Amino acid sequence: MSKSRPPSQRRSSARRNQGPLSGATRAQVVFAIVSSLVICAMIGGVFVSLSFGDVFGDLFADDTADRENFVDPNSDIISAQETIVAENPDNLEDLLLLANLLGNSSRLGDAIPLYERALAMSPDDIEARVSFARALADGEMQADAELQFQRALELDAESQPAHYYLAELYMNWSPARTDEALIHYQRAAEIDSGTLIGERSQTQLDTMGAGTSAATPDSAGSTPVEATP
Repeated sequence: MSKSRPPSQRRSSARRNQGPLSGATRAQVVFAIVSSLVICAMIGGVFVSLSFGDVFGDLFADDTADRENFVDPNSDIISAQETIVAENPDNLEDLLLLANLLGNSSRLGDAIPLYERALAMSPDDIEARVSFARALADGEMQADAELQFQRALELDAESQPAHYYLAELYMNWSPARTDEALIHYQRAAEIDSGTLIGERSQTQLDTMGAGTSAATPDSAGSTPVEATP
């Protein structure tokens, strides 16, 4: 029958079992620490070497592709209208329709010769001249647009569209030509307050705080700069 060890001997034995690590164990611990540091350094190097394009490039890839693959929704209509104009070159309405389609599709360079051709065929056509002026304004050719609007008002001082869109042109000028815009908004509202243009003109006048006596027909119809056909 074996005798049990006294408590003091058991504690002494336990302390011996918890003694310093052996050489092999220390080497394993050191290796694990070094390996972890190397892996962390490698991962950090990868993140440092990544460029903005590597990380975020895909976010903008679709936008670039969309721009490159953009198809004008009016392209088929324009092609069909070009065929019609080629077959009927003297038809003013067809010519103006094609010019307007091109102008609305940001192809002002192609539209301008057609507008000029239409005006050569019918110099007194107010609608054609106002359409031309609006296309020029949309293309940021403000001075040329102003001349065409003024020419339209020389031909017809009661042209409500000419007054309204000339006022819009002046408001979009840099800096805005507010006083001149007020004159033409006022005139457009006076010509016919019941039309959409008349209502828009009055809304602009109300927004700008202008009274109904802001202008007179004579002042609104004046054209200080002579426009060319």
